[in-house]
Amino acid sequence: MSDIRRYDELTNEPVLDHEYDGIEELDNPLPGWWLATFYLCVIFAGGYFLWFQILHDGNNIRHTYNQEWQAMEAKAMEAEAAAAASMSDELFAKQVNDPAVITAGKAVYESKCSSCHAPDGGGLIGPNLTDNHWLNGDGTPMAVFKVIKDGVMAKGMPAWGPVLSKEELSQVSAFVVSLKGTKPAAPKEAQGNAY
Repeated sequence: MSDIRRYDELTNEPVLDHEYDGIEELDNPLPGWWLATFYLCVIFAGGYFLWFQILHDGNNIRHTYNQEWQAMEAKAMEAEAAAAASMSDELFAKQVNDPAVITAGKAVYESKCSSCHAPDGGGLIGPNLTDNHWLNGDGTPMAVFKVIKDGVMAKGMPAWGPVLSKEELSQVSAFVVSLKGTKPAAPKEAQGNAY
C-alpha cells in the first residue's frame, strides 16, 4: 500500500500521508546538487578524520604549536645570549662612574630593593650589600646583575628580570655595585663568602 494520499493541485506532486496541524508533506526528492554536496562532505570528513586523528600525518594544531613554541624558545635564547654578550664587568665599571646611571639605579633600588636590603644597602631581611661578603655569586658586577635578573628563590630573592627592563636591570646593578665599601647606618652582620 502506498503512503501517497493524493496529488497536489498546484505542483502535481504526490502528497504523503503525513499531516501535522493542517500542514501536508509533499514527496519531493532532494535536489541532485544538494545530495552530491552532502556525500562529498561526508567523504571529505572521513578522510580528514583519518588523516589527522588516526594516521597523524597531517599538520595538526599540536604539531604546529610545537613548531612555533620551539621557534619562540630559540628566539628567546638568542635574545638572552645577545643581552648577556652586551653586558660585561667593564660596562658596569663605566656605569658605576656615571652619575645619571647611578641616580636612575638608585630610584629603581628604592622602589624595588630597599624594603629587603635597607635604603642604604645595610641589609634587613636581605643581606648587607656594602661589605665584601656574598651569599650568591662572587660580588662581581656580572654576578650581581645575574642575581638581580634571575633571583634566588631558595633565599627569597625574587627574579626582577621579568619585571624590570634591561636598562633598569643594568642601572640597579650598577647602583648595587656602587654600594660596596659604603658605610650604612646599621649594617647587618656579614653573610656568605668573602670576595
